[in-house]
Amino acid sequence: MTTYVAEGTRSESRTVEKTAGTPPLHLAVVGQIAARLPELERATVQEIVSAMHGSTRRVIHDHLAEHADALVSGSSLAPPAVQRLIQTLADAGCGRVQAPLCHRCNRDRPLVQTVEGGRVCGGCAGALAYAASVGVCGECARTRPLPAQGLCSACYARGLTQRTPKTGCAQCGRHRVCRRSRTDGRSLCDTCRPRRPVPCSLCGTSAQAQACWPLGPVCGNCYARVRMNPAPCAACGQTRALIGRIDGAPACGPCSGATTDYSCTRCSNPADAMIGGLCEPCALDATAADYFAGLPAPAQEQLRPLRNRLLDGEHPRAARSWLKHSASARLLSEIVSSRERISHETLDTLCREPGQGQAVGYLRDVLVDAGVLAPRDEHIATVERRFTQLIGAHPQLATYLYAYGHGSVLPRLRNRERPSTEYVAEWATARMTVAAELLTWARDRGLALDELAQEHVDQWLGEGTSTRHNVRDFLVWAADDGRAQRLHVPHRDRPTPIGLEARSHWELLQRCLHDDHGLPLEVRVAGALVLFYGQQATRIVSLARDCLQHLGEDSYLLLGETPVMLPPALTRLVAELGAPDPQSATGGGTMSRWLFPNARNRMRHQSAASLTAVLNNHGITVKPARATALMNAAMDLPPAEFSAKLGIHLITAEQWRRRASRAWTAFITTAPA
Repeated sequence: MTTYVAEGTRSESRTVEKTAGTPPLHLAVVGQIAARLPELERATVQEIVSAMHGSTRRVIHDHLAEHADALVSGSSLAPPAVQRLIQTLADAGCGRVQAPLCHRCNRDRPLVQTVEGGRVCGGCAGALAYAASVGVCGECARTRPLPAQGLCSACYARGLTQRTPKTGCAQCGRHRVCRRSRTDGRSLCDTCRPRRPVPCSLCGTSAQAQACWPLGPVCGNCYARVRMNPAPCAACGQTRALIGRIDGAPACGPCSGATTDYSCTRCSNPADAMIGGLCEPCALDATAADYFAGLPAPAQEQLRPLRNRLLDGEHPRAARSWLKHSASARLLSEIVSSRERISHETLDTLCREPGQGQAVGYLRDVLVDAGVLAPRDEHIATVERRFTQLIGAHPQLATYLYAYGHGSVLPRLRNRERPSTEYVAEWATARMTVAAELLTWARDRGLALDELAQEHVDQWLGEGTSTRHNVRDFLVWAADDGRAQRLHVPHRDRPTPIGLEARSHWELLQRCLHDDHGLPLEVRVAGALVLFYGQQATRIVSLARDCLQHLGEDSYLLLGETPVMLPPALTRLVAELGAPDPQSATGGGTMSRWLFPNARNRMRHQSAASLTAVLNNHGITVKPARATALMNAAMDLPPAEFSAKLGIHLITAEQWRRRASRAWTAFITTAPA
């Protein structure tokens, strides 16, 4: 039986119960176990509970609340999570715990299925299922248990002996009807048996025939293409897979003499052979019915918008694949099965579990897109989550850190006129982190915040890296709030921007606009926006797929407050990048609304760091290219128009204007290739 094992080596400070930063559910489960088993050390209980998944704690808490003696009674009502907990407690040396026994056979085994009165082991579950499948045998017409194919055991066994015996395939190892190969004498099944290459009747390629249709043998590629692209039959007019010909025109199977029409067994529409004879919508409907029927009634009601969104979507194959194979779909089932109402707070708690971040993030996007959860600014939510972790890690400094983070940093983020970005989240985290470092340094020397003097700040700044200058924001807030003296932290000197040589800048721009084979399409679009308009990577990746605006024969792109006219070459590239994805059109993926979608999660855009790395790897160094573009714009436009068109702050536009007023030769420095 599986037991809980605490991951890694935990320090003594983690084994001591903390009220600050510890989830209430964690404390509640520890209290329940300690109350029933007082002989166990509380540190041991803490370690066992800390190793649990969040949804597991919820199941254990609810069961112990309803059955207080579940750990020592041996009741068969214990769910799998409680069974594993009992085994873990027994391994920890607790002799009073009693493993639950099977409700039917009274043996100590893993209990896998709930029946009336308790839970039963796997063997009893199979026996009960066998006894429950009673009906009229299709062969002997007697009322008996029907274990397979609508036949009783005797008739089914009799049929096995009459059919060709199955053996193990020498190549794939599966138990199938096999025949001896003429080439090497091995016993092979029909799938593995080599077939002589023949010309395909559709494409002419010499390959092994996937099927022999009325029109002739077809290869695997043509077989899949015809099956996935049904069309109206020339004879009957019904939309089917056209596997034959009548007078040279494509025709369906029944019209051309075949016995199969490759239609869905439920709705008679064209079906995909890979999903049991059902078409994609019917297969999705069956999969969704099985998935949501296994959830509690309250969860089914809450997730109804998600189910409707999946069934009404344009890509049933992608939706069915998500329900059957996605880790985020399995995680959703686990959460709601533990009777938790899905919420942003629940997902935030799961984000702290090791290895759950990617699945939780994708699940959140799916639920927000379906309308189950309200949309929120994920960058600000990330900052709030980091602040909570940072404050929990420094309980002695919680008063100052909470007041600074929630009273100064977060309000400024929420009041921003522009959408937040990943860099904004890093900015806020860096300031909270450096504030915690200063307060920790001062506390180690017995200094309170209001006792810090200028020499203390200067000493602390001199002992570390230049990133410590970020503490200026915290000290300004502390002085304005009356918590500290007015202390001075100098601004860090910003290096003079290095631009590209004019000829190199022009050649790179021409490559992006006109080189159809040398650069990927997304690199050409992003590179042109950097080289031509000096755009930041954060602004580029947040462009929507429908970002182009057309007025007459001209095309515009909204980069700042004013739409900017695009040259025809760049308009063509942006339109091509924003065209529908061919993979999505065939049902292999979902359509992203972003011009630069994330490769793993198409409901989010690509990160600015990854786009910057891609551009740098293709020879378009972003910082020098952007500096040259902004300098060119500052020389031609006044600061107000410069700021409105390119979407940069007016102060930044004025700074670039001052740089442009100097000699151009003083600014340009040849950047490394």
